[in-house]
Amino acid sequence: MTVGTGGPAHAAPVSCVAFRADGGRLASGSHDRSVIVWDTTDPARPAMVTEFGHHAAVLSVAFNPAAADLLATGSADGTAAVWRVVDDRPASQMKVLGGHPGAVTSVAWMPDGQHLICQIAESRAAVWNAFGETYLGELTDCVRLAVSVDGLVATVGADNLVAVRDLWRDPGRITYLPAAAVEDCAWSPDGATLALAGADGSLELLNAELLPIRSVRVGDTPLRGVTWSTDGSSIIAGTYDPGLVALDIAGRPQWRHTDVRLWPRSLAAAGGTVAAATFGGRPHLLVRSTGQPLGAGPGQAPAEPSAPFRGGVVAATGRIVTAGPAGERHPLWEHDTRVTAVAAVGDRVIVSAAHRSVRVMLLSDHDLVIELGITLHAPEPVKAVAVLGAPEAPVVVAASHDFRLFSWTLDWTGMPAGPRLIGEFGYGIAALTRLDDHRLTATDHHGEMVILALGPDGALSA
Repeated sequence: MTVGTGGPAHAAPVSCVAFRADGGRLASGSHDRSVIVWDTTDPARPAMVTEFGHHAAVLSVAFNPAAADLLATGSADGTAAVWRVVDDRPASQMKVLGGHPGAVTSVAWMPDGQHLICQIAESRAAVWNAFGETYLGELTDCVRLAVSVDGLVATVGADNLVAVRDLWRDPGRITYLPAAAVEDCAWSPDGATLALAGADGSLELLNAELLPIRSVRVGDTPLRGVTWSTDGSSIIAGTYDPGLVALDIAGRPQWRHTDVRLWPRSLAAAGGTVAAATFGGRPHLLVRSTGQPLGAGPGQAPAEPSAPFRGGVVAATGRIVTAGPAGERHPLWEHDTRVTAVAAVGDRVIVSAAHRSVRVMLLSDHDLVIELGITLHAPEPVKAVAVLGAPEAPVVVAASHDFRLFSWTLDWTGMPAGPRLIGEFGYGIAALTRLDDHRLTATDHHGEMVILALGPDGALSA
C-alpha cells in the first residue's frame, strides 16, 4: 500500500507525488521539507534513489516532460526550484525561482520543458522561463491549474469559473461555470478532455472547448483530487472518505479503495501504478487496473460516524443524521454531502459535519424535536468534530482533513464566536475524543496525543 514498511521514509506526511513519464521514477515531497525520488521499475519493491530538501514544506513536484532527469518543486517558503536528478550521483539544484508572495502550492511544466507555471498560495499563478529565470507574467484568480500536452492551460478561479487559455497563440480565454465547486482538474493524456473533480461528489468531463461531455456522480462524498491513467482509459479520483475511485471514460466504476491514512491532495498515475499522498512517511501505491494496494496489506476503511446519545446513539449513514436506540433510529436532518463526523454533549446538543458545513442542533428535553439550529462554515473541509461545555453554551471543535483545529463558542442568542484557530498538527488529526465536559484529546496519524482543556473564557489550550 505504501512504499515499504521500513527503511527510507519522510519524517512527516507526503504532500505531493509525481511520476516520471515512463513510470520508472516517482518523486514525493513532504512537510518535513524533503523530496525523495523512488525507483518504481518494480512498483511492488520501490527503492530510494536520492533525497534532497527545501527550506520549508514541499507542496508540489513535477517531472519535466522534455527532459526526464529534471524535476521541478514548489515550496511553502515561496520558492520553486529545478533539480537535475541522475541515478548515479546526488541531485543538483539548477535554478531557483523565488520572490513569490506566498507558498508555491503547485508547479506545472509547459510541453516545451522550458516554461514553468507556479501557483501561488491558491490565489494566482506565475509564468516563468525556468532556465532563463525570467518572470513572464501572472494568471489571476487561479486556485487550481492543469496543463495539457498541447499547452492549453486550464485554471479554476475562486469564483469557481473554469477557464482555458493558449498562452502563446491567443491572449483570450474561454470559460465555463460548473454546477458544483471544483476541487481539482486534470487533462487527459491526449489533451482532448478536461476532468473536473466536484465538491458534490461528481466528476465532470469537458472537451478542450469546455463543452460538456458527461457528468458522473461518483458518490455523495466530495472529490478532492483527480488524475488520468497513462493510456487515458481510466480516471482516478480522490475522495474525502478518504479513498480512491477509478472510472472508465464512459463513467462506469472500475474499483474503489479506502484507507484512513490516505491524503489524496495529490495523485499521479503511470504505467500500471497509481500513487497518492498520505499521512504516512511513504507514498500510497496501488495497482491501476484493480485498485489493489502494493506493499503493506489491505487498507482500513473509516467507520460510520456515531456517538452515544440518550441511551442510544446519534449516527450518520451517507448524508442523513439519525438518533435513537439501535434498530430504532429516527432521521433528524440531511446534509448536502456525506457526513464525516457526529458528536453530542449532554442529552440535547448534536453536531454533524459534512465537508465545510457543521450543523449544530439543540433538541427538546423529552423527544427528538429540534428547538434551535445553526450552521457553521468551516475554513477547511472537516474530518472530525467534538463538543464541550454545556448545552446552553456549547463549544464546537472541528479538525480539518489536513492539519488544523478550529473552535466556535455558541450561546444560542447571537452570532457564534469563531472559528478560532486552536493549532496545527504536523501529522494531521486522525481523531478527536471527548473526555468530559471540559477536556478532549486530539490524536494525530503518528499516534501522538494532545489533551486540550476548555478555559473559563471558552478558549481551548493544550
